[in-house]
Amino acid sequence: MICIIALIVFGILGIFSAKYRIIAKEAFNCVFKKITFRKCDTGLDQRLKGEITGKFFRLNPNIGRFIYKYFEWFSWIFLILTVVTLFFVGQGLYFYAIYGNCNGPNSNQFCIFDPLGTNKPSENGNPEICAIPGLHENKTLTAPSISYILESNPGAVKGSPNAKVVIIEFGCYSCHYTKLAEPTVQKIIKHYGDKILFVYMDFPLSLTHDTALLASEASHCARDEDKYWEYRKYLFANQPKQYYDDLLTYAKELGLNEQKFKKCLDEEKYKDLVNKNYKMGLDAGITVTPTFFINNQTIVGAKDFKEFKKIIDKELGLNFWSKMFG
Repeated sequence: MICIIALIVFGILGIFSAKYRIIAKEAFNCVFKKITFRKCDTGLDQRLKGEITGKFFRLNPNIGRFIYKYFEWFSWIFLILTVVTLFFVGQGLYFYAIYGNCNGPNSNQFCIFDPLGTNKPSENGNPEICAIPGLHENKTLTAPSISYILESNPGAVKGSPNAKVVIIEFGCYSCHYTKLAEPTVQKIIKHYGDKILFVYMDFPLSLTHDTALLASEASHCARDEDKYWEYRKYLFANQPKQYYDDLLTYAKELGLNEQKFKKCLDEEKYKDLVNKNYKMGLDAGITVTPTFFINNQTIVGAKDFKEFKKIIDKELGLNFWSKMFG
């Protein structure tokens, strides 16, 4: 059994040093002969037995003799411990690739591959959200119809309409946590490109943010001049300055037609659309922003890129090695 342990140990050490590759090769020959029912004639097992027990014998002769007598038993014990250790290391690597931690989904235990705990789930529930007063509760979330969304919000879309993965964000331009999620949203859009379809849906929390509804309307007014995404960037960058005059200023800085934009706001051209989007969010069970649907999976709050990536990759059918090294 000592040759099997030597093969594992020196095989790993041999990656870093040529000296250990020779021993690993000798251990492999010994193991190969053992499993083919031939005698190991390299003498490696006896050499290792002599070296190991000799060190113990120099420390204490009685201990040395005891280990020499039961060396095969100790070899079995260490082999079992080695196999178990390798299993849990492999499992930890797999969990880290899939869930972002070593211990399975939603674990906050220590992970050797994430010693600083950057991927730990929040221990305070969902502090990364803005909520409707009195309605922040655990409701069943159901993804809304994508066909209506594409028809009514054509400018608030990135990616391919034929993509396998559809991501719908319900957000509020006046919500600090929707703003915090925006860098992750942009990273997702850039990273996956046409592999996904991303759609932003208005969910203005007007009870707590008095400019939220108007900001959403303004974003659609900018959409009329193909500046939706640029205007959206302004809204987040200048939050919480989203009052009427601020919105007109952003339009001017973006080079929009000021009169056309002002008329759009004054006539409340997109108020009904924003309210329909909001109602669709309520019907989907949403009470907080930001809330994301990734096909039929959900993420609530301003989570980091890895939280999204593990779900998106799974929905795309990417394999384990793609997640580890992609």
